[in-house]
Amino acid sequence: MTRPSWSRKELQLLVILRNAVEEQHLKLERLMRNPDKTVPIPEKLNEWVPCPPPEFVRDVMGSSTGGGSGEFHIYRHLRRREYQQQDFMDVMAEKQKLDEEYQKKLEKNKLAAEEQMAKRGRKRHF
Repeated sequence: MTRPSWSRKELQLLVILRNAVEEQHLKLERLMRNPDKTVPIPEKLNEWVPCPPPEFVRDVMGSSTGGGSGEFHIYRHLRRREYQQQDFMDVMAEKQKLDEEYQKKLEKNKLAAEEQMAKRGRKRHF
């Protein structure tokens, strides 16, 4: 009876990973086999932006009297998208406010540091 001859690549496929550390170790080994090869680094994903509101909305009745069986679903969908848009705008406003506060704090710290340096410089020269 002859033994099957497995190539090195086939043997590598038989590796059973027990935990995340071993998986990371295997990935590092693969990277280090050919250090001249470029490694793809994924770019930062763009932020999610909701769809713009529709330009024309039919006279949707919602859950009021006179609406057909499908009207409420259209109304619900439009309402959900509108709430999504409002939530997005609130989050962006909050983010912008935090960014402005951060920039003000950086500027304040920079001025304090320059003032401290000037004070120390005056002490050194006199």
